[in-house]
Amino acid sequence: MKKIIMAALAYVCAMSGANSQEFMKVSAEKVLTEDNQRCFQIRRGYSRKDKTEWEPFCGGFRNFYYESGYEYTMHVEKYDPTADTIVVIKTIGRDNSDSYRKQQEMKKKAAEARAAKAAREKEAAAATKKK
Repeated sequence: MKKIIMAALAYVCAMSGANSQEFMKVSAEKVLTEDNQRCFQIRRGYSRKDKTEWEPFCGGFRNFYYESGYEYTMHVEKYDPTADTIVVIKTIGRDNSDSYRKQQEMKKKAAEARAAKAAREKEAAAATKKK
């Protein structure tokens, strides 16, 4: 009988521990809050069907390295909005197909095109002067 009670107690403890974890997304860009702090944008949930709103988080992360320009999906310990640290259990993936990354690539290509055009115009002007 004692073994059954201990097994049931262990099962309940294991299940309560499993409920203290959740999925979260971190946005590709940080936001500027009213008090001029650059904060992460986080959203609870895993699915794209989740309709939870992005919210600012001005704390830090444990077991996680953030690189701007990528949206991260992660498995975290239960999120407490009053806490200043989120403990990351596992980073599931990072998505670089977001609009921020595409926008940066377009800016880089436009700058390269302008530089190439300026070089061609400079060469044309130099060729005109030689004639």
